[in-house]
This record gives sequence, structure tokens and C-alpha cells, in this order.
Amino acid sequence: MATGSVNNKSQKTSVRIPHEIVEGMEQVKEEGESTGQFITTAMQGEIKRRQRKKPKE
Repeated sequence: MATGSVNNKSQKTSVRIPHEIVEGMEQVKEEGESTGQFITTAMQGEIKRRQRKKPKE
């Protein structure tokens, strides 16, 4: 039975992404890589990039 959109390890999110971005993602995904893996890796990289950009308080 489904337990909802949040569990102990992850959270399900639904978003709309422009077609051209999805097409670009499909072109560069590694063989065997899922869309979820690609997006998770991209988000981790963006979080790190923004943290480095922000001055430490």
C-alpha cells in the first residue's frame, strides 16, 4: 500500500519542465541512468555551486 509522497529516504516532487530541457537531458543522460538519478545528481551539483557562491555568515 502506498504511504504518500514522503518516506524515510526520499520525497516525491511533481514539476513541469519545458520540452527543450527534457530533450536536452535525454540527449546527455548516461546509458542506464534513470531520469531520477540524472535530476538528483544535477540538483546536488547546483546546491554545491550555490553554497560556494554565497558568502559565509
